[in-house]
Amino acid sequence: MKSLAGRRGAALIAPRAIDWEAIAAGAFLAIVIEFAASLAGFGLFEQLSSVPLGAISGPVFSAAGLFAVAGTAVALFVGGFASARLAGTREAGDAVLCGTLTFCLASLVTVVLLTANPPTLLDRGLGPVSAAVSALSAARDRSPQPRSGERQTTRDEIQRFLDDADALRGGGRSQRDMASDLAAILRGVDETASPDAEGRALEAITTASGVTEPVAERRLIEWQRANDLALADARRASGAVAGDLAASCFAAFVALFAALLAAMAGAIVGRPRRELPGLLPAWR
Repeated sequence: MKSLAGRRGAALIAPRAIDWEAIAAGAFLAIVIEFAASLAGFGLFEQLSSVPLGAISGPVFSAAGLFAVAGTAVALFVGGFASARLAGTREAGDAVLCGTLTFCLASLVTVVLLTANPPTLLDRGLGPVSAAVSALSAARDRSPQPRSGERQTTRDEIQRFLDDADALRGGGRSQRDMASDLAAILRGVDETASPDAEGRALEAITTASGVTEPVAERRLIEWQRANDLALADARRASGAVAGDLAASCFAAFVALFAALLAAMAGAIVGRPRRELPGLLPAWR
């Protein structure tokens, strides 16, 4: 009796080999099923195929979004089922571990495939994860660069004003003075300009062009408004990019969480059943 208990305890603490071949087979099966489900979604939901690359396929609680989540969950359920059955795991804890590793391997392979410049069909055919990865890669290109593009138009307009004013006055000013006036005016146009910066900008305008102070003040206000509008447009564009990225990542999180639970459940269901005496052996 004591030896039996000792053998049972030794079996419990003995290291268990992980059947990576079974896990790889389950992950491969899950990726293929996910790809097939995505192709079916393109045929069933026009919303999935009409969005541009790098955008979310749809709100997660829309019909298209729920189909994408369900397709991912079903794919990982089948993958976990297959990996547990091929590995021959009989304990629930071992099956959960097998399903978790299948989910991790399938997710890792999916991300690697999507970051290797795949063709469009593969890029759009791996569910919400592909939408999140595409959105992450596209966000850098779509995000406006702060303090560059939004001020370029205003800067060019101020430079033309200074060049025209210098030409009308005979072109006697040096490039150093012109650059100093441009820098002073740009500091006065900025949305965070202090009253001192605005005063120096007015002085630079009157010195460069010879206009009166009220005229220079009106010109400065026009440039400030143009600069503020450009900044507002840039912030709206940046907010839209951030919103698309957040929506894509949230949909991918929901799909991956559902897929993880599905992989665990599939592995538990896929455990080989014990053969019962007197009955036909269960399918292994």
